[in-house]
Amino acid sequence: MSSPRLPVLLALAAGVAAAMPRPSPVAIVVGVQSAIDAVTVDTLRELYLCRRRLWPSGERVVPVNLPADDDVRARFSQRVLGRRPTELQGHWRRLAFEGIRPPLVLQTPEAVCAYVAAEPSAIGYVPLDRVDRASCRILLVLPEPPD
Repeated sequence: MSSPRLPVLLALAAGVAAAMPRPSPVAIVVGVQSAIDAVTVDTLRELYLCRRRLWPSGERVVPVNLPADDDVRARFSQRVLGRRPTELQGHWRRLAFEGIRPPLVLQTPEAVCAYVAAEPSAIGYVPLDRVDRASCRILLVLPEPPD
């Protein structure tokens, strides 16, 4: 037998979930001076797994990550790499034997924007609502997963 309060509790829970703000979409950024003008999710996967380390111009790619425990990095990793950051530890251990280092980690979206602005070969990601449009160009906004 169901409690008469159960429908009320379910309605309240649904209302709270609907009222919670959605996180800002993830924007892929480069500096305004960067020669890079487009990128695909497939290319991002290759760059962030260090399978591809040069831009078409021959310049070294400098991918930039947020910290592993950052929600934006988790969303980026799931959408682009198909894995959580912690699931990539084995991948990085294997590449370390070849002398390949993982992407640079910066602590904040502001630091990512500043770095890509100063390093023309760098690419990073930040929440769309935190892009410093004076120093960064948005190459791609990752689609939000369906609810």
